[in-house]
Amino acid sequence: MVQWFIKLPTWELTRLLGLLSYMLLFAGVSVGIVYGMWWKRHKAQLYKVHSFLSVSGTAAALLHTAILVISTYSPFPWSELFIPFSASSNPVLNGIGTIAVYGLLLLILTTDLRNKLKKRLWHRIHLLAYPLWLLCLFHGLLLGTDTKLGAVKLMYAATAAVVVVLTGLRVKDGLTREKLPRGGAAEPYRNSRSAG
Repeated sequence: MVQWFIKLPTWELTRLLGLLSYMLLFAGVSVGIVYGMWWKRHKAQLYKVHSFLSVSGTAAALLHTAILVISTYSPFPWSELFIPFSASSNPVLNGIGTIAVYGLLLLILTTDLRNKLKKRLWHRIHLLAYPLWLLCLFHGLLLGTDTKLGAVKLMYAATAAVVVVLTGLRVKDGLTREKLPRGGAAEPYRNSRSAG
């Protein structure tokens, strides 16, 4: 059984899982931003998709990390994976990846406990998704060996642009919502959007 694990193409799997994790987390963040815009329909479906993408991206990140232990190309001891900034190779960039994984696990745990936490506390914790996504972006962009490929650079640039645009739209949506009078103001806002 051990020989089977050793013969796995661990370096290729690590790279593939890193890119897959990033793309799933990007999609999860993007859907989460859209979910937060109060005028969007189909909130229940968006929430399910957001949760699935976020949990799947975190699972892929955990696999990306775990395979490094058995990698024959660039093996890591468990201690370097669990303790941020302790890696002998690229300690800062690998530490950023470790912190990102811990943060993603915190987001999933606190979301599971959402009904037991104060809404404001949960929301503040959940806003960590933005800096955690940035950590994932920097980890992949600066440490990933596939970043030298034009298509991968383009993927990172495009996903960053999408998150920036969606965040801008969400901020604008929030500012518009603050200008509306309290109580029953959503309907005129919706009607003005559909009329324009």
